[in-house]
Amino acid sequence: MHHPFQTHPAMHKILIVDDERPARNFIAELVVSYIPNAKVTQTGNPQKALAYLQNEEYDMLFLDIRMPGMSGLELLEQIKRSGKDPYTVIISAHCEFDYAVKGIELGVVKYITKPLYKEKISEAIQTYLQKLKPNTLKFKAPDGIKHITIAHIIALEVVAKGKIRIYSSNEIIPCATGRLMHVRKFLPSHFLHIRRDCIVNRHAIKRINPKTNEVTVNFKDQELVFKVSRERMRVVSSE
Repeated sequence: MHHPFQTHPAMHKILIVDDERPARNFIAELVVSYIPNAKVTQTGNPQKALAYLQNEEYDMLFLDIRMPGMSGLELLEQIKRSGKDPYTVIISAHCEFDYAVKGIELGVVKYITKPLYKEKISEAIQTYLQKLKPNTLKFKAPDGIKHITIAHIIALEVVAKGKIRIYSSNEIIPCATGRLMHVRKFLPSHFLHIRRDCIVNRHAIKRINPKTNEVTVNFKDQELVFKVSRERMRVVSSE
């Protein structure tokens, strides 16, 4: 199914290169828990990893520094020479400063040491996902494709099945194609569900009225009032 707005890669391809099978499995399990649609490939053989990387595009790479036959950094140098640039996380058994410096020169984004803890891997995965979050969303509207900057979105609400109304700081798009549940995945945490069929940018809220279960937001030189469900009012009021 084709979605009418910009999304993350349909399939995240992630390669884990480490000569310790338990470490590979541990990373793979965490990757899948955070990115259910990930295609995870793992190997303990640097030469095999190089073949994988030359034949396929990978979005993220977990790479151990010390491996038999070829170090992780030597492998990374060859990857870079081939023109590939996956989001790379280096894994090392020691805090080795020289390796860290060389890794940074080669574009390594994250450097984590063994023993591997869930928190270390989770942070690396979340940083990768955050980097992929788009600044704009692309919607199909009756008068053509609209590119909306996320920071300019004030509110979104369902108007019919598969159709949403978009309030941005520049305009109102009365009827765009999209599902609110799917759009929510691409919005930062300050976008709040005020009811099942409506999301509001907390930064745009001017007033909250718990008595009437309403929030008022600024739109150009006027104010817009949105109804809040009773159960969500407690969350909105506490934000």
